[in-house]
Amino acid sequence: MPTTVTLLFFSGRRDPTWELTAGDAASLASLVEGLPSAIAVDTLGYRGFLVQSDDPALPRQLLVRGAPEVERFLLGTGASHLSREVTEAVEAAIGSN
Repeated sequence: MPTTVTLLFFSGRRDPTWELTAGDAASLASLVEGLPSAIAVDTLGYRGFLVQSDDPALPRQLLVRGAPEVERFLLGTGASHLSREVTEAVEAAIGSN
């Protein structure tokens, strides 16, 4: 399994998911080193990014929320998969954390 990122955002719709390039996965590994997985929340709107990977440099599964630098990096990797409205809403949510 490659490294996949799921933006946890929608309710009642499928959340957007994309694969990271090898270079992005390597960059992510250095960003998340020592970062604990966030606690899942059951709320409407932005709930973080779920990263799943079989890359030995990354945790098998990691929920990222409350780590703005990592969240912005992940948001950037998914730019081609997200509408401008979703991107702006997530940026606002990251900024309010």
